[in-house]
Amino acid sequence: MISEKKATRSQKKGAKEILRLGLKALSSRRVILPQDEVDALSSTSRALQESLAVKSVTGGELEEKAKAVDKALQKSGGLYYHKKGWVENIEMLLVAAIVVIGIRSFFLQPFIIPTNSMYPSFYGMQPHVYEAEDEVPNFAERAVDKLLLGASHYKLEAQSSGNLYLARQAGGRTHRQVTSTFPNGRFFLIPTVVSEYVFEIGGKEHLLQVPAEFDLNELLAKKFAGVDDLRDLPLIVPQDQGYTGSRMKLSERTFKEGEVALAFDILLGDALFVDRFTYNFIKPKAGDPAVFRTGTIDQFNHELGAFPQDPMPRPRIGEDKYYIKRLVGEPGDELQLTVPEKFHTNKYTGNQNFANLVVRGDPGFLGRNGQPISGCIAFDENRLFVESLINDPNATSENGYPGYRAEGLMADGETVIIPTKNSPGNPTGQNAYFAMGDNSTNSLDGRAWGFVPENAIIGRALLIYYPFTKRWGFAN
Repeated sequence: MISEKKATRSQKKGAKEILRLGLKALSSRRVILPQDEVDALSSTSRALQESLAVKSVTGGELEEKAKAVDKALQKSGGLYYHKKGWVENIEMLLVAAIVVIGIRSFFLQPFIIPTNSMYPSFYGMQPHVYEAEDEVPNFAERAVDKLLLGASHYKLEAQSSGNLYLARQAGGRTHRQVTSTFPNGRFFLIPTVVSEYVFEIGGKEHLLQVPAEFDLNELLAKKFAGVDDLRDLPLIVPQDQGYTGSRMKLSERTFKEGEVALAFDILLGDALFVDRFTYNFIKPKAGDPAVFRTGTIDQFNHELGAFPQDPMPRPRIGEDKYYIKRLVGEPGDELQLTVPEKFHTNKYTGNQNFANLVVRGDPGFLGRNGQPISGCIAFDENRLFVESLINDPNATSENGYPGYRAEGLMADGETVIIPTKNSPGNPTGQNAYFAMGDNSTNSLDGRAWGFVPENAIIGRALLIYYPFTKRWGFAN
C-alpha cells in the first residue's frame, strides 16, 4: 500500500538526485542505447520530474517513481549508475587520505616524543617499576593502561634459579640493536629496531627487548643498585658455571624459577600536534618548542665551520629524524652560558661519540644578548634552580628542571654568535637557530651538533592530545 503522507524533505532530495542521474545518463547515452531502453529511461524520468513539481506529492508516490528510474538506470545507466560499493569505498578512502595528507603537510602533524630531553615540559617514554610487593596488573588492567596511557608491560621471569646478572655485549655495551618483527613490531606488523638486553639467571640466558629510544640502563641502575649509571657497577669475569665474557651482578637476591625478577611498564611519550601553519607567516622565536628535521644539520654546520677542529665532516647526529627542542637563540643573537665559580666541580670527561652523547656539565646561567634569557616557563625554571643551588648545593628542583649545563659549544664563558643568512663566512644563504633541551643534563642538542638551519624547522608544538593525563592541553 502506497503511503499517503506528504513527501519529506529527505525523500524529495533523494528523488532529485535519482532524477539528475537519469537525465544525465539519458542525455549522454541516447545515441548508443536501444530505443526501448531510451523510452524506458525517458518516461520514468519524466514521470518523476512531474511528481516533483507537485508540492503536495506523497512520499509513497515519489518513492515508487524514483524506484522506476532506479530500475531503468541499473539497466541503461552505464558508468553513471549504479556504482559498486567497493568503488565508492575506495573513492571515500582516497578522498580521506588526501585530506589527511593535506592537513599533515600544511596544518597539523602528529608527533610522539620518544626521549626525555625536554622533560618536564614534555614527557618522553617513562617507566613505572613494580616492586616485589606490588601486584602486577592483569590483562584487563593492562588493556585499560594501554588505552589511557599508551602503556606497554614488560617482565623478566626467571626460567632457572640463581642471581641476576646483566651480560655485556661486544664493545662493552649493555645491549644490542636488533630488528623486531611480529608480534613485537610497530603496530604488531612493521619491523622495528629495538634494544635487546641479555640477562643471566642460574646460568641461563634471558632476553628482554625494549624500544630503542628507552633507557633501560637507568632503570636497572636505580632499581637494583641505587645509582644513576650502570657504569658505576663493577664488572665480573666469572670462572664458574660455564660463563664467558663479562657481566654485572644486579642483585644479591636469589630468584627462584618462575619468579618475576623485573616487571615494569613503559608509558608512551607525549603525543603532540605540531603547528606547521604559523611559521609560514611569522619567524620562529626564542622560547618556541620547535620541531625540526635533522637530516641537513650535519652538512649545514660543516659548511658554517661550526666545528673548526673537524677537517672533514663527521656525523654528530648521523640520522634524519624529527627532533623537538627549545629554541634559545634567533639569527644574530649572542648566547653565553656562565657557570658560577663555586660550581666548577663536575667537568665532563665522558663519551665523545656524539651519536650517543649524554650531556651533563656544570649548571649555569644562560644569557641572550647580554641579559638572562626569558620568554617561557622553562627559561625561568632553569634559572631559578641554579640560583637555589648557589644557596644550597643539595637543593632539588621543585618542578624537575635541572638548570642549563655548560658543555660543547656552550662551554662555560664561551660566546656563541648565531649566523644570519648575510653573516660573513656563511655560504649557506640560510638563517640559523640554536636549540637546547629543557632537560639539558640529558639532551643531545645544539651544544653537541651546532645550529639548526631555518628550512629544517617545520613547526612548533601546539597541543598534547595523548595520553590522557594532567598534561593534556596546549603546549608551552
